[in-house]
Amino acid sequence: MHALTYERRRLSGVRSSWLVPVVVLGASAVVAVLTVRQGAAAGSPAADPLRVLTAGLPLLPLPIAALGAGVVGALSAGHEFRHPAPLALLRPLRRRLALLLAKLVTVGVFAGLLGVGTLVLDAVVLHLGHHTAAARLEAAVLHGHVPVALGGYLALVVAGGWIGLLGAVLLRSAAAGMLVLIMVPVLVEPVASALLGSGAARGGGDGVLRWHRFFPVDGTHAWLYGALSGLHSGTTVSDAGLAVAVAAPVLMLLLAYLVLLPRRSAL
Repeated sequence: MHALTYERRRLSGVRSSWLVPVVVLGASAVVAVLTVRQGAAAGSPAADPLRVLTAGLPLLPLPIAALGAGVVGALSAGHEFRHPAPLALLRPLRRRLALLLAKLVTVGVFAGLLGVGTLVLDAVVLHLGHHTAAARLEAAVLHGHVPVALGGYLALVVAGGWIGLLGAVLLRSAAAGMLVLIMVPVLVEPVASALLGSGAARGGGDGVLRWHRFFPVDGTHAWLYGALSGLHSGTTVSDAGLAVAVAAPVLMLLLAYLVLLPRRSAL
C-alpha cells in the first residue's frame, strides 16, 4: 500500500501527468472534427463513428490516447532513473516488485481514464458535427457492435501505457520505452502475417500484410490494431485474436523484466 500511495502522489505531482492529457484530448478533438469534415467533403453519407470516437489516424500505428498513455508510462519509469531512491530501500526483491505493481496499477487507471475522456469528448464532437453518423452510432450500439470495439480500444490504450512503462523499465530509459511502444505494432504485424498467412492463402484472401507496406506513405495503410480505432485492418482477426495481439506484447515485456529483475539492485 505504501508503494501505491507513493506512486499515486508522484503521478499527481509531476507536470507531465497533467500536460499529456491536455495534449491528447486536444489532438483527439481536432482529429475527430477533421474526420467528420473529411467524410462530409467526400460526399460520404456519414463518417465512420468508430473512427471519429477513437480519433484514428491512418499514419499512426496506435490511437493518440494509446501513444499518450505510453508516454506517461515511460516517464513514470524515467522519473525513478532521474531521481533514484536509496538502493537500500529497493534492494529487496519484494519492494521492487511492489513498486512495479504500483506503477502498473496507477498507469493503467490513468490510461483508462484518458481513453474514456477521449471517447466522451469525441462523442460530443460526433453528435454536434454529424447527426447522420451519430444515428449510425446509436444503431450500432443497439446491435452491440461498437461496445465491443470500444472495449478493445480502451484495452489497447491501457496496454499502450503498460508497454511504455515496461519498455522503459526493461531498457532503463524513458525514450527507449516510447520507442518500444511505437515499434510494437511493426513487430507484431509480421508475426500475425506469418500465423495467418497460410490460412489466408488457402482461403484466397489478400488481407495479409506485406513487408513493403509496413512504412505507410498514404492514408490507405492497414494496421493490425486498425479494427480497434476504425481504420483499415491488415488482417482478418477474430476478437479473441485481437485480445491476444493486445496482451501478448505486455506479457512478453513483463516476463523479460521478471527474468532480469534478480540481477538488478534497483527498479
